[in-house]
Amino acid sequence: MTNPYRKRRGPWIDLLLISSIGFLGAIIVYLTVLSDNPIFPPKEETAAEDNFSTISEEQSIFPGVKIVTDISNDEKMPYAIQYPLTEYENFNEAVTTYIEESKDYYISMMRLQQNLKELTGELNISLETFEHDHYYSFVLTNKTILNAEEQQTTIETFLIDNETGELFDIRTLLNEDLKSLETFATHVQSELLKKGAYKDYILKEELAYATQPKWRLFKRFALKEDSLIIYFNEGEVTEPEAGLPTVEMSLSFINPLLASDFQIAMQAGETILPKNDNDPSKKRIALTFDDGPHPEVTKQILALLKKYNAKATFFMLGSRVQYYPGLAREVREAGHEIGNHTWTHPVLTKMSAAAIQKEYESTEQAIVNAIGENSTVFRPPYGAINDSVRKLIPCKTVNWTIDTLDWKHRDPEKLLPKLKEGLHNNAIVLMHDIHQSTADGLEPVLAYLQDEGYEFLTITDILGYH
Repeated sequence: MTNPYRKRRGPWIDLLLISSIGFLGAIIVYLTVLSDNPIFPPKEETAAEDNFSTISEEQSIFPGVKIVTDISNDEKMPYAIQYPLTEYENFNEAVTTYIEESKDYYISMMRLQQNLKELTGELNISLETFEHDHYYSFVLTNKTILNAEEQQTTIETFLIDNETGELFDIRTLLNEDLKSLETFATHVQSELLKKGAYKDYILKEELAYATQPKWRLFKRFALKEDSLIIYFNEGEVTEPEAGLPTVEMSLSFINPLLASDFQIAMQAGETILPKNDNDPSKKRIALTFDDGPHPEVTKQILALLKKYNAKATFFMLGSRVQYYPGLAREVREAGHEIGNHTWTHPVLTKMSAAAIQKEYESTEQAIVNAIGENSTVFRPPYGAINDSVRKLIPCKTVNWTIDTLDWKHRDPEKLLPKLKEGLHNNAIVLMHDIHQSTADGLEPVLAYLQDEGYEFLTITDILGYH
C-alpha cells in the first residue's frame, strides 16, 4: 500500500548526491596516494632505505669467504655495512642476525626523530679479517650515530674454524681452564693500566669489573698470525675520548695457556707464567702481613723490609685503607703487593652473598682510590673459605702455610721460633702489621731467612712454584 504522505525525490537531489560522493572519493585518493605526504603511503615507501639501498657480494682474498656490502644513500637514514659470509650456515646465521638487529635498531631510532628538521644519523659497520692457520677472525666495528649527542662505537667479533665451520670463543682458546682465565684476565688488566695511551682515561671501577675472570667478559677478540687482540667497547673501560681500547699480546707469550690446537712451536722465552724453577737448592718464601695498614707499625715493617731487600704482601682492611690511603700508597710504591682482606674482618662463611660482595667491593674501591690500581689477591679473614665464598671473589684467594701466632702471643721473642717450627721451601708466612711485637721481632726473622739463603717473594710470584 502506497504511503500517501511520501513525496517523490526530485532528480536534482540524486545528481547532488552522486557529485558529493565523487568529490569525496577524489579527496581520499589525493590524500592517500597522490599527496607528497600521503596518510597511508604505499608499502614499498614505508621503509625509505629500500628505495636507495644497493647490496653487492664479492669473493674476498680469503678462501671460502664472501664480502657483502649493503649501502643506503637515503639522506634521512644513510648506512654503509660490510659483513662476511662463508659456506657454513651456522656462521652465516650468527652474522646476519647481528647485522639485521643493528640495522633495525638504527632505522627504528631514526624514525622516532623524523619530526626533527635536521637529521644527522648514520650507521657504519666495517669489517676487518685476520687469518691464523685455518682459523678466521672477523672483527665488525659498529659506529651508530643517531644525532649529535647520541653516538657510540662498539665491536663484535666472530671466529670460525674454516675446516669444520665451528664457531669458537675464549673458552675454546684457553681450553676451558679457569686458572688460565684468571692469569689471562690479570694480565689484560695490568696491560691496560700500564698503557700510556689510556693512562689519563682509565675508568677504574669499570676496568675492575670488565677484567674479572669470567668467560663472558672476554668474548671480543681476534686471533692473528702471531698474536691475540682483546677488544673493549668505547666507554667500557676508559673515557669515550680514548676510543676503542685494545690489548695485544704475542701468542708465544700466552702459549702455556692455550689449548693444544692453538699452541705454537716456540723457543725458550718469557711467557705469561713465571718460570717454575724446581732447583731444590733455591729457597723461596712469601712474608704476608694482615689487618693493616697501621700508621706506626706498618712504617717500621717497611723500613726493615727495605733494609733486607725483601718483598712482601700486605692484606689490607678497607676500613683502614680509607683512613690511611697515603700509607697504602707508600706500601705499593715500595714494590710490595697489596691484597684485599675485606672491610670489617668478618667470618665470610656465615654471611649472605650480598654481604660478602659488599665486604669485598667496598675494600676494593678503597684500595683503588688509594693506589690507583686493584688488589691482586684476596685473603678471607680467619682463613674461612668455602666454594660459595670463592665463587663470589673475582681474584685469587690465598691463605698461608705457616702461622706465626703473632696475633696470639704478642711476644717478639716467639716470632722466629714459631717460623722455624714450620719452615719449608715456598712457604707462605702469616703475620700482622698492627702489633708492635711483630715489628719488634721481625728483624731476627729477616736476618735468619737471609742467612739461610731464602729469596723473599710476593704471593703472586710464589704461587708460580706451588
